[in-house]
Amino acid sequence: MGAQLARQWQRRRLASARVMRIAGIWLGIVITAGLAVLVGIDRQARLAAAERQSLALASGVDRLLHVQLRNIERALRGVLADSDADAQLPPEAAARRREVSIAGVVDRHEEIARIDFHPAPGADPGLSSPPPSWLARVDGPAGRLVVGPLEADDAGWHLPMAVQGRDGAAVVAMFRAAGFADMISGLDVGREGSVAILEPDGTVIIRLGPSGAHAGRQIALPAELASNGQHTLTIVSVLDQVQRLASFSATSGYPLVVGTGLGLREALRPWWINVACAGLLALLYWVVLTLVVLRLRAEERRRDAMLDEIATQSDWLQQAQLASGTGVWRVDVDAGDARVSDELASLYGLELEPGDDSVPLETLFACIHPEDSPAVRSAFDAMRAGEGPLLAEYRVALPDGRMRWLKVRGDAVPDAGRGALTGTVIDITDRRATQLRVERAETQFRQLFERNPLPSWVYDTESLRMLAVNDAALDAYGYSREAFLGLTITELIPPASPPPDEPLPTAETPQRRERLWTVSTRDGGRVDVRVHARDIELRGRPARLMLAEDVGARLAYERDLAWRATHDATTGMMTLPALAERLDARCATEEGAGFGVACVRLRDIELIAPTLGRDTGERLLQEAAARFADVARRFGLAAYAPAETFVVVTLEPERLQDLVRALGEAVEAPVQLGGGTFPLEAWLGLACGPCEDGGAEQVIAHAALAALRARAEKVPLVVYDRQMSTQAAERLALVQRLRDALERGEFELAYQPIHRLSDLGVVSVEALIRWRRPDGRCVSPLDFIPLAEESGLIVPIGAWVLEEAARAYRRLADAGRGDVSIAVNVSAVQFESGISRDGLRALRAGAGLPVRALHLELTESVLLRNPDAARVLMLQLHEDGVCLSIDDFGTGFSSMAYLRDLPLDHLKIDRGFVRDVASDPRSAAICRTLIGLGHGLGLSVVAEGVEDAAQLDWLRAEGCDLVQGYHLGRPMPLDALLARLAGLESSAAR
Repeated sequence: MGAQLARQWQRRRLASARVMRIAGIWLGIVITAGLAVLVGIDRQARLAAAERQSLALASGVDRLLHVQLRNIERALRGVLADSDADAQLPPEAAARRREVSIAGVVDRHEEIARIDFHPAPGADPGLSSPPPSWLARVDGPAGRLVVGPLEADDAGWHLPMAVQGRDGAAVVAMFRAAGFADMISGLDVGREGSVAILEPDGTVIIRLGPSGAHAGRQIALPAELASNGQHTLTIVSVLDQVQRLASFSATSGYPLVVGTGLGLREALRPWWINVACAGLLALLYWVVLTLVVLRLRAEERRRDAMLDEIATQSDWLQQAQLASGTGVWRVDVDAGDARVSDELASLYGLELEPGDDSVPLETLFACIHPEDSPAVRSAFDAMRAGEGPLLAEYRVALPDGRMRWLKVRGDAVPDAGRGALTGTVIDITDRRATQLRVERAETQFRQLFERNPLPSWVYDTESLRMLAVNDAALDAYGYSREAFLGLTITELIPPASPPPDEPLPTAETPQRRERLWTVSTRDGGRVDVRVHARDIELRGRPARLMLAEDVGARLAYERDLAWRATHDATTGMMTLPALAERLDARCATEEGAGFGVACVRLRDIELIAPTLGRDTGERLLQEAAARFADVARRFGLAAYAPAETFVVVTLEPERLQDLVRALGEAVEAPVQLGGGTFPLEAWLGLACGPCEDGGAEQVIAHAALAALRARAEKVPLVVYDRQMSTQAAERLALVQRLRDALERGEFELAYQPIHRLSDLGVVSVEALIRWRRPDGRCVSPLDFIPLAEESGLIVPIGAWVLEEAARAYRRLADAGRGDVSIAVNVSAVQFESGISRDGLRALRAGAGLPVRALHLELTESVLLRNPDAARVLMLQLHEDGVCLSIDDFGTGFSSMAYLRDLPLDHLKIDRGFVRDVASDPRSAAICRTLIGLGHGLGLSVVAEGVEDAAQLDWLRAEGCDLVQGYHLGRPMPLDALLARLAGLESSAAR
């Protein structure tokens, strides 16, 4: 019910909040739209005012222009009138009077630069020059001022003005353009405004504006000006690219035009301020509305969460009552009925009517077992009388005949001024059953305690005195029962054991480590035991039950395991981690303590066990370890790392050279085993402490790195320097580049032909891997193949080579050269880890390779690493039709046994023997022997590295079967190989 009311209240609140949001949004829309309309009206009003102001300025300047030009016109007319009046005078006198008249006009009008008089046609030509040409093109009545085109000279810009008489005489005045400045300079047009006086064709005479006068420039005048005399429009000035409200006026009566313009941006600047204010006002409203809405939503979420929590808690309470078998009841003081929950009715086996939770009290009492009913009724009456709370346990009889144990609690509570009784009823049937089981368990515990084969006792955790002991403890420790019960736990446990009051593991703390104690026996002996303990209650007192397990034999076993964790079982020497831990502990306790490390790598010791037997290998290893341990006893510490590395440490770095000499003496004498002699060859790497970055483990690693360098350079001793770490890091980086190259497809194969010596026909090709970097550089196989073998990348690289070689054979077969087989080099690492019978079967089946189309060239090291497994796999591959060859024969530890027993097809003579075969008798003897050996075993012999005709002739003469080398063909891409094979076929056909 509580959850339902909470959800109804939640729905009403959601509806109210939704109405507020919608009203706020619509109000915001109205306010925003109203502000937009007001801003639009304000803009139109400001533009109209700017247009009126611009036109008023143009009209005012036009009137001033009219006044000034009218005065000039009158002055020039006066000159003509004086000239007409002086026409009766002698020419010289008339000319002098005219000059005086003109000078007077010039003096009165500073804006006039000069005045020229041009007599009527037919007058004495010596009196004046002819009138200007532009005057003839001007159509104007006599006595009317006309204006010519703007002119420029050293003194500036001038506007010619003229007045003609009826007889054709003319007075021409050169008006300074700057003379118009007075009438426009004081006008208020703003910073972006302009005022200009122009000729009818738009030529600028003078201009006031932010970008200058622009005299002589021409602009386009509106066509409406010719008909209306005035016109206003919005333009972008071609003179300074400023947008203006421009007005033009030509009402002065003279052929001049006045143009004024107010900057549109400047005119609308106040409007933009209003726009910003309106925008801020609208934004403020929306921000406030958003904040209010967010606040309302937050409040709604908090309120909803609270209501959900109330509903959840109500549901949880109801579920908890159902799960725990708890019912609730309530009785008014004077009422005879009780209000009960559904859970309580269910506990009594009653069914309530829908909507009615009242049950008569007598009905409830009638359900109680007759033996318990009087006591419960008495306790209830006492609670109603106010004598105390109700607490009782009783049984009720259910309709199906079962009995249920219930526990009732209740008390009087105030309720709106009236008294009420309320409480709970809990189903304790399971608890009563558990209590019964506990009583039975206590009896069983006593029996188990007494009969337990493990020594057991119980002691008081407060007084520490013994409370009980079983016979097994008495027999194990030699005490009598009376003597044992007279002990305290501190007397049973010697001082070296844990404190007796220290908590031991119990059922509540099973994660705690088990304790190892030492128990004293009656005769003074000691017994190592592992104690299992649990806190119990015995005779109403807190106690602890303890079971003791004799772990003496187990402790000895664990000590042996601990030793094996830090020592090698075969040599008895410490492991490298244990050695590093010992050295780090020494550095921690002795600040600045130094040490010297010698890493000894024995040559090929790991091959002894596979070749001569495990027992021989272990005895050889133990003899070497004994020698190094003897050296370590004189200098410091020693450790062993399988399968061939020993580390000897001197704790006095200054004695490092002495240590080196001692190690040299240790490996100098060969090991005598079973009548055999085994020399010890070693590479030494040296490094010095103390423990700094990386600790002793880092110093040991430096020595190991130096030993690896000694092995690679085939020198007996190398001292570590930092460059080795750098080079090692570079090798690791190269390994990563190798891995990236495989993923990016940077590897490619080149194919070198193998010729039959009898007719030089191509019978096979050898696939040789090449690494071409993205920058075009090629990395030699001599640089990356050994590293690939060390890192194990040779396995995926070799798999790629086999797949690519199979695809190459398919192209050879498609080109009609399926008789040409493909040979692939396989390293020992790849043969052990990357070659399998099933894998090659799948490869050959997928590529459609026939029998003997694929040749695998193996080195002799394949047989040395694991000869039995290698022999089995080679037999399987040979049965499947894969040809097998021994590559670089004669360079390893050749054994006639594997040549006799293994299923080989070819024997390849190393290029080192072929190089000087024609000039060196020793090389010739070796090659002759190898050819004879191969033929004697029924093998085909291939000579590698044939680079000149002399070598070829010698090999032909000695009966070699196949040859391969630069003299006959270099490694080439597959396309080039196909082209060459096609060419050879064409030559053979001809």
